[in-house]
Amino acid sequence: MKRENLRNAMTIAAAAGLIAVAAPVAAGTVLGGATVTNGARGVADGSVIDGPVKVVMPGDPSGRQFDAMAANINLPAGVGGIDWHIHPGPTFGIVTGGTLTIIDDDCVGHVYAAGEAFVAPRNPHTARNFSDSQVTVRATFLLPHTSPATAPTVFVSASEDDVLDAYCNLAE
Repeated sequence: MKRENLRNAMTIAAAAGLIAVAAPVAAGTVLGGATVTNGARGVADGSVIDGPVKVVMPGDPSGRQFDAMAANINLPAGVGGIDWHIHPGPTFGIVTGGTLTIIDDDCVGHVYAAGEAFVAPRNPHTARNFSDSQVTVRATFLLPHTSPATAPTVFVSASEDDVLDAYCNLAE
């Protein structure tokens, strides 16, 4: 039911001129000094993997090549976060320190402590650190293989970010 309410709120915002029909993607923001350090990126053949898994990227049933990318994410105590965004492919994380809260566009907070793994939602979500200690995460992104390389994170537009923040009662 909340997702329907969000869609209604975004429709109203669009009708009021707050969200353009073809809104440009915002440059994206990290909150409170959060950092994302991209590590290695490699190409894998999605159709022939020597193991028990075959990866099929969304929108590409042929199983062509995909990129695997790793990143270290650091969210400072109490204020760190990553604004509303989506990932163009499956994203997995392991919290290596602190307590991470991922809030989806239904305003549901999912809390993960050090040592816990998670799969990021496909829908817009935000990652926040509401704790008194730094949060560290090791993330792995599976991305479509493109040239130039597909970005692992796509931020929603500034107006969509404002609507989601207001809808979920979040401050930046």
